[in-house]
This record gives sequence, structure tokens and C-alpha cells, in this order.
Amino acid sequence: MSESIHGHEIMQLVHEANPPLSVQALRDEAAKRWGEDATFHACAGGGMDLDGILQFLASRGKVLEVDGVLRTNIGQMCDHE
Repeated sequence: MSESIHGHEIMQLVHEANPPLSVQALRDEAAKRWGEDATFHACAGGGMDLDGILQFLASRGKVLEVDGVLRTNIGQMCDHE
């Protein structure tokens, strides 16, 4: 089993993307980087798939879909590993 990826990695990927990523482009990039079956976690929980971590981050205002592309409020990222 592979190591779980922290939601910070998703936030950083979305933040640095140029051009901005659609949800599908993020799915493609995440599969390329971490594999189709990657699991993700955040400070408040783990065992999430990509849709789960995106839902979690969106519920906290950290990653949102705006006009078909993902945006992040990098200032909302907690400051620990």
C-alpha cells in the first residue's frame, strides 16, 4: 500500500498550476503523480480518495471550483506537515 498524500500537496498543486487546472486535469495529474489508487488525508482525517479530499478542502474554503477551474486560498493552509 502506498503512503497517504496530505491535502497540502493538492493545495500546492492547484496553487502552482499554470494554466489553472480543471477538476479533470487535477484527476489526471494526481493519477500521474501518485497513482490511480492514491489515498489522501488532512489534519482532521484520512482514508480519502481524490474526490473526498477535494470535498473536504472545499468545505473549509481551501480549494474551490470557480468558472470551471480550481482555485486555492493558500493562506488557509495550516502551517504544519
